[in-house]
Amino acid sequence: MARFALPTLDDLRALGTPHENAISIYAQTSPAPDERDASHLTAKSAFDRAIRHLRESGIRHGTETALRDRWESVANDESWSRLSHSLAIFIADDLTEMFVLPNRLENELQVGTFFDVRQLVRPVTTPQTAFALTLSTNGWNLWHATPTTVAAPMELSGTYGADAVEASNHPTLRDRDHVGRLAGGEGKKVLLEAYSKRVAEAVKSELAPVDPNAERPLFLFATDPLLDLYPAADHLRQIIPVPGGPDDLRADEIDAAIRRELTAINARNNNARVDRIADGMSRGLVATELADISHAASAGAVSTLIYNVTHDIKGTIDDGSGDITYADDGYDLLSRIAVTVLDHGGEAIAVRPDEITALIWNDTAVAGLRFPVT
Repeated sequence: MARFALPTLDDLRALGTPHENAISIYAQTSPAPDERDASHLTAKSAFDRAIRHLRESGIRHGTETALRDRWESVANDESWSRLSHSLAIFIADDLTEMFVLPNRLENELQVGTFFDVRQLVRPVTTPQTAFALTLSTNGWNLWHATPTTVAAPMELSGTYGADAVEASNHPTLRDRDHVGRLAGGEGKKVLLEAYSKRVAEAVKSELAPVDPNAERPLFLFATDPLLDLYPAADHLRQIIPVPGGPDDLRADEIDAAIRRELTAINARNNNARVDRIADGMSRGLVATELADISHAASAGAVSTLIYNVTHDIKGTIDDGSGDITYADDGYDLLSRIAVTVLDHGGEAIAVRPDEITALIWNDTAVAGLRFPVT
């Protein structure tokens, strides 16, 4: 039952439909086997609180039994032996969904007539794909990190020099008799420059089919002088240097370095997006008040919504007009607005509050509009 792939936009839209008793559980977990019981307890505790809330609201005994049966299917799922960093669990009378996620989401519970997908939008719309190059005179390799898998070596389609000697067509980097009588240090640098250029050509060729527009960054694991020489040879991609000897790095170490920096890269990109949205202020193409954003979303006017994933604002929204009514017993408003934006073909980007420093940011939400809404 559990899904190890990120939810699609269609999944988010489906989860955005009303259900009589919608239970949303986000639970931090750990892939470590000795922490499996704690992960299970975190999720079960949240479900038990949800049942107590529904019981106080007067649900029928048969409904409670049906919900408990659905929880049992979650509790006994084989995925508990293959956890990542978070779980997103959605249970209703007529539906059960469980996502095993690599992102570290916040523990949270919501019970209402709509599922809370506010946090679920973040891993879907925040890029978690990157490439890595481990480069030394001993050899080089390309790696691919995805939203659901640890960085792994890429299978190369072409045939290239395995190391600096082969790639530079010279039998040695030290013997000046074989390098056109260039002096030792100078000759070695020239050969390493040639090596860097040939590796850059190979990287371009290999990544073109999977990232033709060079949108994703390339993490460079190397030591000097290759750490400086390679970026000069590759002007196509954003190069993120990671100093240190790459030859003995494990896959999980490469992946951890990528994930740490991706968070900062995505934050910078999202901050720049907010600045660009602000440019439309004088033309009436920006909404910053939640009520205005909701009206614009219902009208299909929101092209980009950027919102604070940590804010929990409850209420209801009129599906026709987008009018908001704030109420503690309502559903999550940002979640509903995000789904509405996605349903109209817009973008919804969930951010953490410290990631945005743009002057227009109000710590809740900002929307770029396709057209002014009065």
